Amino acid sequence: MSGAAIQSEQAGRAAAQALFARVPRSPERIFVPLTDRALDARSTAPSVYCVHALSGAGGLDFVDLARCLPSARVFGIQAPTRRMQDTAFGGSVEAIAAFYAAALIEFQPAGPLILGGWSAGAVIALEMAQVLTRLHGREVRLLVAMDGTLEGQACAMRPWHPRYMFELAANLPRWIAHEGLFRRRFARAAMRQIAVKGIAKARAIYARLRGAAGHAHAVDGFMDLSPYTPVQRAFMRRLYDALLRYRPMPYAGPVVVYESTVGPLHYLPQVGRVWRGIAAAADIMRVAGTTHMNIVRAPHVDTLAHDLRARIARANAV
Repeated sequence: MSGAAIQSEQAGRAAAQALFARVPRSPERIFVPLTDRALDARSTAPSVYCVHALSGAGGLDFVDLARCLPSARVFGIQAPTRRMQDTAFGGSVEAIAAFYAAALIEFQPAGPLILGGWSAGAVIALEMAQVLTRLHGREVRLLVAMDGTLEGQACAMRPWHPRYMFELAANLPRWIAHEGLFRRRFARAAMRQIAVKGIAKARAIYARLRGAAGHAHAVDGFMDLSPYTPVQRAFMRRLYDALLRYRPMPYAGPVVVYESTVGPLHYLPQVGRVWRGIAAAADIMRVAGTTHMNIVRAPHVDTLAHDLRARIARANAV
């Protein structure tokens, strides 16, 4: 990337973050405007709603994407703090999706919708689309799944399948190249990442040995939860369990799935394969050089956003 391109990238991101900073936010607010057009209630631009990932924060995750979609009304959907305190909230994908769908109908009573989500948010957005179309007769013109894994589905390959093992092995060179293990400064960054995950897993094992059932959870094994409040941690654990239990109905609406090409070292997410099993007409787009964590981050999000802009324009022209 050239120096001018980097400066433009940084300026665009700074502008998007400045917008996010000046938007009046409340921990009880569900819809957070992420573009200037989203602040204009009279705008006829297409509305795009992006559902939060596991943490429940639906704003900052999509700042870089929103910067690339200035002609759309982009909103982040976040979990209200007061609802997080309810030990039932997030306990099932169906319930949390129904809650957001009802809020969305009140927020935008009429007109077509575009729903999206990254990671866990893609799964919640899928169930929201089911609720909005089947139960409320709303038109969801496009469902955008950004590297959202549907766990435990029957259409997924089992780990002992030869093709699973072959694809996992084929991912290794991409993982090594992305982590830059042969370059010292990237090696240090990779080691820090491995250390963070190792510490999180060690904490989970230690808690389990002590019998602290409330803390010995799968999420603690792959995420460092120390930056989050106790209420948020409990919500994340509930939601993760709900994602594992979720069994979606087939979805017939238009879907685009953006899948990262660099997977984790020990696990094959099978994002595109599983989504195709749920939504047979889904368009699977593999975004070159991306991981689960950076697919919605600058500069990697630019490729995704370039394709999504065209899809939003086509959906809006219907």
